[in-house]
Amino acid sequence: MRRYSIGALLLDLDDPTRVIGQLRRPLHSPAEDERDGYVPNVVYSCGALLHGQTLLIPYGCSDSRITTTILDLGTVLDLLVQTTPPTTPPTTPERRHP
Repeated sequence: MRRYSIGALLLDLDDPTRVIGQLRRPLHSPAEDERDGYVPNVVYSCGALLHGQTLLIPYGCSDSRITTTILDLGTVLDLLVQTTPPTTPPTTPERRHP
């Protein structure tokens, strides 16, 4: 069965097309109690909140409820800069303005 997880990238502030770091494993994956529901085995988020050095990520799980994961920002950044970024930048869809 497919598993949808939350990942993370670290982009250059001056050139966001340049990837500085990328996690090799998901930042957050469905826990045992988040694998049942209308769409099982799914966690998804629309953003995050930074409170001091604490990263709060609200997320939906299995299309049945919303909860939050709490991470230490320093730990996440350490993991991001320890990984080797991909050799090619991710493709960006062309944006069209009306």
